[in-house]
Amino acid sequence: MELKQFRYFKAVAEELHFQRAARRLNLSQPALSHQIKNIEEEVGTTLLDRDRRGVALTPAGALLLERATAILEAADKALSDVRALAGAEPQSLRVGFVDYLNLDIIVQSIARLRQSHPDIDVQQTELPTAEIWPGLVERTIDVGFGVVPVIGDNLIAKTVARGQWLIVVPNDHPFVDYETLPLSHLDGEPLIFFEEALNPALHASWMTRFDEAEISPNIVFETKQVQTGLNMARDRTGAYLVASYIVEPLPDGLTGIPVGGFDNSIEIAAAWRGDDGVDSLKFYLKILRELSG
Repeated sequence: MELKQFRYFKAVAEELHFQRAARRLNLSQPALSHQIKNIEEEVGTTLLDRDRRGVALTPAGALLLERATAILEAADKALSDVRALAGAEPQSLRVGFVDYLNLDIIVQSIARLRQSHPDIDVQQTELPTAEIWPGLVERTIDVGFGVVPVIGDNLIAKTVARGQWLIVVPNDHPFVDYETLPLSHLDGEPLIFFEEALNPALHASWMTRFDEAEISPNIVFETKQVQTGLNMARDRTGAYLVASYIVEPLPDGLTGIPVGGFDNSIEIAAAWRGDDGVDSLKFYLKILRELSG
């Protein structure tokens, strides 16, 4: 197997979602599926179990993920050691983002940076919401992506995406008759909601919003896995309340209706330290501005 095949498999094994993995790799989903099929044929066994509910690692897949990670880390270290021996100053860029974000601009910007500056070691880190902006202040990451507001001294921010809250339901659900669903219609409605640990402040703000609207939410399940929420909405366990940027484009059979009755706008920003002038950051921000306009 080639190193790029290990990278393809590692992305799918970590995401457990072909579409997100394809975006992360800057590939089309059919091309990535074909690559994984070739890898399974080469090793002679099934590495991923796929069904309508999602993707899961087989025991062989879990073992390959462990070994592939070690191989890729060793390859990266070898390259770094050679550069150090040659006297080349290594460049790096540490990019942190909220683990549930599903934004093309993150994948595309990193892919462009790697293509234009292959000497830069780009390190991607998924972090809880509460650790994104502190990570910039504490200098554990160089660029962070998260939900506005951006909080921290000496941070510069640029909005890179906008979204809104949706109720996701099957195409034949009564809610699809609404262009905008009144918030009051969620009173008593079985809801699939995001897990509180993903964003405690945002979760609390929704509970306050329900209280102020005198709504008693019937939250039947809280999840940190987007695919789980979509599957449960499809199976009519409940209506899935979720941010649009996480689930779009929606899979066939599901419709997302914006929720009305409050300021239903969400902004995602990239942020960085104002005193950070390293070249790798400058190169990356130039690409980011070109993509975001």
